[in-house]
Amino acid sequence: MSFWKKVCFELDYQSISRKELAYKIGVPVATINRAIERDSQPYAIDALRVSKVLNVSLEYLLDLPETKSDGNITTSEESHQIELFKKYHSIIKVLDDLSQDKQKEAIKLIKQILEFGK
Repeated sequence: MSFWKKVCFELDYQSISRKELAYKIGVPVATINRAIERDSQPYAIDALRVSKVLNVSLEYLLDLPETKSDGNITTSEESHQIELFKKYHSIIKVLDDLSQDKQKEAIKLIKQILEFGK
C-alpha cells in the first residue's frame, strides 16, 4: 500500500480530516489533496510530520520493515494483520459488545454469507 493510501486509511481510522492534517503539518489542504490524487512521494520532512501527527511510524507509512521495541523486525504478516484489524475494528468492536449468544449468531450468519458467496 502506498504512503498516501496508508495516510488516508489512518485518517479514516482516527477520524481526522485532511484539513486538520494539513493544518497540523503546516501545508495547505490543497497540497494534501493533490498529493493523494497523484499518489506522489512526499518530501521527507512532510512524511515525518505526517507520521508524528498520525502517531504511526515513518517505516509503516513508507512500507518499510519496522523495528519493534524489543529490537525484532515486524514481519509483513504482522503488518498485514495490523492493517486488517484497523480496517475492521468497528465491526470487531460491535461484535465484542454483543452477548455471547448474539456473537455466535452473528458469526454463524457471516459464515453463511461467505459460503453463499463461493
